[in-house]
Amino acid sequence: MNKKALILSVCALICSVQTMPVKAASNTDTSVSESNQERTSGLISQYYITVTESSGKLCINGTTESNLTMKSIGYKDIFIEYSSDNVNWKREKSLDDMLKSGSSYYLNNYSVSVKGGRYYRVSLTHYAKESSWFGSSQSVNNTSNSVWIN
Repeated sequence: MNKKALILSVCALICSVQTMPVKAASNTDTSVSESNQERTSGLISQYYITVTESSGKLCINGTTESNLTMKSIGYKDIFIEYSSDNVNWKREKSLDDMLKSGSSYYLNNYSVSVKGGRYYRVSLTHYAKESSWFGSSQSVNNTSNSVWIN
C-alpha cells in the first residue's frame, strides 16, 4: 500500500469514530448517598465524588472506574470551593491532577485543610484515556455535595 492510500485510510478511520455526548452529574442535595451519585458513561463505567468533615478538615471520597485498563484514569481540574450561604460558590484552592494507569482510581478520605467557618464542596473532572495508539478519552465534570466546616 502506498503512502497516499495509507494516509487516506487513517483519515477515514479517524473521521468515522463517533463521539458520545456526556451530561455532567450535579448534586446539590447534601443528603444524597454515595450509591445514588454513581453514574455510567462511555469509557468511564462508574464515578462519584462526595465530601465529609473530619476534625475540621474536608475529606474527599470518590471513584473513577472503567471496565478496561486505561493509560490514564482519575481526576483533573480539582477545585475546593467555599460558600457562606451554600448557594454562591467561590474557589478557595486547586489540587494537582490525580491520574494513574489502570482500571480505577479511588479517593478514600483524602484530607484537605481549609479555613473553616463556611460550606465546602469539590468540583472536578473524572478522566479516562485508552491505552491504544488512537485511544480516545472521556471527561465527565462533577460537583460533590456540600458540607459545613467549623
